[in-house]
Amino acid sequence: MRVFLIDFENVHSEGMTGVDHLTDADEVVIFYSNNADSVSFDILHKLMFCKSKLSYYKIKRGGKNALDFQLSCYLGYRICMNPEAEFFIISKDNGYDFVLDFWECGYTRTEPNIRRFSNIKTLLQWEAAQRRQKDAALKAVKSLAEESEKSEKVVSGDSPPDAPQEERVKSESGITTEEEEAAREIMSASESTHQFYTAMVKRFRQKRGREIYKHFKSTYEAEFRTKK
Repeated sequence: MRVFLIDFENVHSEGMTGVDHLTDADEVVIFYSNNADSVSFDILHKLMFCKSKLSYYKIKRGGKNALDFQLSCYLGYRICMNPEAEFFIISKDNGYDFVLDFWECGYTRTEPNIRRFSNIKTLLQWEAAQRRQKDAALKAVKSLAEESEKSEKVVSGDSPPDAPQEERVKSESGITTEEEEAAREIMSASESTHQFYTAMVKRFRQKRGREIYKHFKSTYEAEFRTKK
């Protein structure tokens, strides 16, 4: 299940681009205010034929960042109700990244899947790219396994599968060798998930540090935290 939380005051109708490509398994929740309470005819037409569930919340008490606070509060409520769902904040306001940081720091047992995009179309393009990357990685792993199987059948003395193939598999994950080495060094020195996350963000900056942290989080919990 995917839940889209729309900061309409920030993105207006442009943020809804791509809503007509959602499915009946999705849910769209639109937060709007007196400052932004009109939608273009094009988006209105797409909303009328959208397959996903639609909900609307008008912010009755305005003020600076009022909508942001209320959307963030609602996000926490929905995470409690649907911890297995994927949550997408549709907004250009990078202040929401601090909300993402909280849930990714390991303060709670719940580890929701939350991301922020400027519009729905960009999100769908990102998901398509992730699927292509995953398919390519699986194909590379399969090819490597076939090469390894062939190498076991050759006579002793023959060279093993060449290194470039292994390096290609590693590159499909999006993590470079240098990043992996740095991550493992930080993991070995971290005494908690939060400390590991903070060190990764400090080393690689917020966006890249978060990506590498999420990639190695399970490794840290399995190999390093248990040794503390």
